[in-house]
Amino acid sequence: MGAGYPGRAVMAIKEITVTCQQEGADKGKMFVITRMSAFEADKWGRHCLQAAISSGADIPGAASGSGVAGLAAAGISIFGMMAPEKMDELLARLMQCVSVQPDPGNPSVRRPLHESDIEEIPTVAWLQKEAFALHVDFFKGVGQLFSLLSALLQMGNSAPSPDMPTSMNATPS
Repeated sequence: MGAGYPGRAVMAIKEITVTCQQEGADKGKMFVITRMSAFEADKWGRHCLQAAISSGADIPGAASGSGVAGLAAAGISIFGMMAPEKMDELLARLMQCVSVQPDPGNPSVRRPLHESDIEEIPTVAWLQKEAFALHVDFFKGVGQLFSLLSALLQMGNSAPSPDMPTSMNATPS
């Protein structure tokens, strides 16, 4: 239970450990990616969407205030839709979630990622993709639900109620 909050459990923020499998100087290096808090991730997601929309991108089904859920719908290619300065800022925030585990035999030892930890350009893109996925993969699994909910909300009162017969469940007279 959390201190000062009787009856509330303290939950750990999700982390994953990834090992670089790509050929080159970074092969075998281990990194730990820690997901942002829900509040921070939502804010970051809204900022990503707003930056893309402000740059003129048309992102179907994603509103500037839809946070990480909207970001999941757009995918990692959203960063290519932004002004370079904003893209750099938002990717830098994402990479703050990455730490390096310098000794695979001692997983409790890790330190913040430094530019000198990565020697190959493809490793940077791979880590960005892994960190992005950690933050949005949950929403990809429920993406169809968001699309259906959005469609239903846009239909307003003209939609039949769930208990009304449709051509699928109507019984012949």
